[in-house]
Amino acid sequence: MKTTTNIIIAITLLFLSSCDFKVSTNSGNKTADNLNTVSESAQKIRNGITYDGSGGLKVETAFLMKDDGELVPKDNILKAGERFKLILKLSGWQAENGKVLIGAGERLRNSNQVVMMQEDDLFASADAISEEDAQVITLIMEVLNTETLYDFYETDFKVWNKNAEQFVRGTYQFKLKK
Repeated sequence: MKTTTNIIIAITLLFLSSCDFKVSTNSGNKTADNLNTVSESAQKIRNGITYDGSGGLKVETAFLMKDDGELVPKDNILKAGERFKLILKLSGWQAENGKVLIGAGERLRNSNQVVMMQEDDLFASADAISEEDAQVITLIMEVLNTETLYDFYETDFKVWNKNAEQFVRGTYQFKLKK
């Protein structure tokens, strides 16, 4: 009887040692979860996003995410009318008293180079935010005209520090399908 018990314990231990236990780190905040996933991957800049910067402000991570939390695929093809976000993780802000006064602008052009939307400063009336909060900037994009689709759309963006000579500017393209 004791031998049978020892065999059952040995089989149980062997079974448990071959199981793969994983702890879920899903926070429930899809932006934060995707930011962690992309930040820990080899490809930290995705979706054909190109950028440059000045004043020590650096892009650590940049990607596009659909409104529902799903990452935009590499081909950047979205459904007409679908909202999505540019997520930027930035470092190197020059803060004053632990605060940063941010500006951010976007311009959307179609493949014919016609400007469809331009916002010079999305944070024009915003107060300064903590340096920690300034590390992740989210800019929302949505093409409202879903009747006429163009070959592609291009978004230019700029994020800057209003109290120091710091900025990051860049661009990305996407396509819409019906």
